[in-house]
Amino acid sequence: MTYSFRMLGAVVSTLVLAGPGVAQNLTLATGATGGSYYPIGVQISTIVTEEMAEDGLRISPISTGGSAENVDLIDTGEAEMAILMGLYGRDGYMGTGVREGRPKVEKLRSIASLWQNVEQFVVRKSKIKSGDMSDMSAFGSQFVIGPRNSGTEGASRLLLNANGINPDEAFSVLHMKYDVAAEAFQNGRVDGMYASSGVPTPSIAQAYVTSGEDVSHLNITDEQMAKVNAIAGDMFTRFTIPAGTYQGQTEPIQTIKEPNLLAVSADVPEETVYQITRLIFANLERLHQSSSVAKEIQLETALDGLPVPLHPGAIRFYEERGIAIPDRLRP
Repeated sequence: MTYSFRMLGAVVSTLVLAGPGVAQNLTLATGATGGSYYPIGVQISTIVTEEMAEDGLRISPISTGGSAENVDLIDTGEAEMAILMGLYGRDGYMGTGVREGRPKVEKLRSIASLWQNVEQFVVRKSKIKSGDMSDMSAFGSQFVIGPRNSGTEGASRLLLNANGINPDEAFSVLHMKYDVAAEAFQNGRVDGMYASSGVPTPSIAQAYVTSGEDVSHLNITDEQMAKVNAIAGDMFTRFTIPAGTYQGQTEPIQTIKEPNLLAVSADVPEETVYQITRLIFANLERLHQSSSVAKEIQLETALDGLPVPLHPGAIRFYEERGIAIPDRLRP
């Protein structure tokens, strides 16, 4: 899809959001067609469009470069909705971190936390001293923090910097995709890799299978999580990777997670967002069929780790279900 076509779509969307009873055509920015964002975005769009066709509400999903681009599309009005990694939602709304030096996207709002990315530091057992993230402070060898300028790199740097660890000083920073990093680990070219993804992560599973007993995870302690959340505004919550998740992993791993969220522009009417939120949670069985990670989408976890205030339409839905809204999530 070309930039000019997106701009045309934004103009059309702006015109049709004129008021109650007027047809609304919303654009939902997702991600690459081979990832999780796209099929889940397509299913959300299909559910809402089918259910609300007679009321004139239609959602059209578009494939994008992912979270960073999606924040920009909300900012410029080229998309009214988007799926985002929590880190990019927070930095977009606050103008910090990966969006440092750029204007805040003050109209960014949340609808729901969808599924969680689990933060995983995977290292050779020979590199383990305390067994937690503090071991990264004197890692001293090559470590993969994710593809350059990716959400994975952004999350890894946030976690490490919050705990006083400068990656560029503590180890030799490498940028690779997950599968390439796992192969490099297997071949002995790197001593560790970081992943921010669903569990089990295929590339990490590969590392456990091919590296035998010479691989393990680092834990993230409560104190380390608190330091991260002091910066990230309670975006990260506790997660335990059960023993046996990976081949040869005999002990549970204590780590943390951050949400992938469904975001929306504050310019979208309250009633529209209310109906979208209602329909998502009324059709969870259909939504869960779109992707393996979509099975994590549940009403009980809809507010977990949200880094951006809720849209009033979403607040109305949750309050009707008896869900308490934290002050930090009120616009």
